[in-house]
Amino acid sequence: MNEQQTAAILFALHGVPGSQKDSTLNEQLRYFGLTDEEQHAAKSRLLDQFQNGIGRLNKNQLANLMELSAAGATAAASIRNKLNFYEVAPHFQENINEFLRQYAAGSVAVESDELDAEFRGVQVASRDNFNTIINQGWTGDWDLNPDNIHVRRVQVASMNEEGLFPRGYYLNADIRDIQPIPYEGKTRYRIFIANPVIINTGNRNVKFIAQPVRYK
Repeated sequence: MNEQQTAAILFALHGVPGSQKDSTLNEQLRYFGLTDEEQHAAKSRLLDQFQNGIGRLNKNQLANLMELSAAGATAAASIRNKLNFYEVAPHFQENINEFLRQYAAGSVAVESDELDAEFRGVQVASRDNFNTIINQGWTGDWDLNPDNIHVRRVQVASMNEEGLFPRGYYLNADIRDIQPIPYEGKTRYRIFIANPVIINTGNRNVKFIAQPVRYK
């Protein structure tokens, strides 16, 4: 779990009431493929970071600080003054500043093919809900050439601006079959998947090229 992913989870925790924090953490962590022991340790660490950091702020206070942090290094004094005004103890301020730094890093523009540099297969950019893709067992229909897919893997990068899986999320899966589908006098291809895994990179500013299909 990298810094941007940690910040994204902490921010998600801040947006739900206390009674939902445990279920929110479980939902966020289920995509990391952790063992029960690892997930328990991660939950404890994240809750500690939250309670001793941005959990000390209300919604408006956090929004104000995040707006200030967008200015970069020049905002340090303003953020410190705000935290003092909010009467946040110094030992909590350090964790809050760390969150602001990590969250801001997720705003840096990144090309979609850089989300997972080690991925090999075919990458597609989609606005489809990942749960829908998983439940139906396929993604498509895509204008692609199956002969160009040398590794039987597909990565679906989210193009959504909001929702459960916005930009920064991607779904990796094995390709178990590729079927031609007639489409407006042409042929497109439906990719049937197996072993899907959803990953949140924490990068919110993902850039896409006009062509939604990349071979990697």
